[in-house]
This record gives sequence, structure tokens and C-alpha cells, in this order.
Amino acid sequence: MLNLLRWHEREAYEKIIIALLGIGLVLAALWFLAVNPVLSAKSEAQIQSSKALRDYNIVSRALPQLGSGEVKTSGVPFSRSVLIDAARAKNVRLTRVQPDDESLNVWIDNVETGKLYGLINSLMTQNGASLSRATITAGDSGLLSAQLTLR
Repeated sequence: MLNLLRWHEREAYEKIIIALLGIGLVLAALWFLAVNPVLSAKSEAQIQSSKALRDYNIVSRALPQLGSGEVKTSGVPFSRSVLIDAARAKNVRLTRVQPDDESLNVWIDNVETGKLYGLINSLMTQNGASLSRATITAGDSGLLSAQLTLR
């Protein structure tokens, strides 16, 4: 490499300029490959942390209220159509509903935290449903996915 640059034939000031350019290229590559991704990962982690804290606050406030209080059913027993009507009222899109013996398995994808817990609360307090199993996961976008078993 040094032979290609004819390093020994160069003047001292030319060698200094070439060395400084080489150091600059190495530092620029180091910045773009190591430092910049770390800084952007930190800001993304802060955003995700604030979203998780907001979701935690919503859940911690809603959790004691779920299923507590008096059930105000409309006289219609809990069924698939009641579930669909409640989901429409809360503007929640149901991905899949599967009847199973005496219960309904429900899959919900990409829903905001408040909407999901509002739907669960209204199903339990207004429609007489009981939640026997819930698996709720947060996606990369901050939205939730849930698999519920309601009776």
C-alpha cells in the first residue's frame, strides 16, 4: 500500500496530509459504524421505556377495576355476537374468534392498551363475561396483541 502511494518519494508535508486524511477516514468509519448506532439505540430505548411506563400506568389503574363492581348485563347471555358488538363499540378489530365448548377464544392484534383494557372491562362488567385466561404481549410498535379465553 505504501509502495502504491510512493510514500518514500513524498515530501514531509504531503506525508502529513495523507496521514491526516487516513486518520480522518478511520474516525469517520468508526463514528458511523460504532458511535452513531449506540446513540440512536439509546434514544430508541428511551422512547420504548416511556411507552412501557405509560402502558404500565394504564394497566395498574385498570387492573383493580377489572371484574370488580356490579355486573350490569342487558339480560342477554354472553355470546359471540355480544363480543363482536362490544368490540365494535370500543373500535377494536378482532383477528379471530373460535368457540370452544363453553368458552370463546379470541385473538386481537395491534390494539392500543387503553382500548384493549376498555374492551375487557366492558365485557366483564356490562356483558357478564368471565376472563379465564389472557395472554397479552407488546409488539415493536408499542401496540398490544392478546389471546383471551372468555366464558
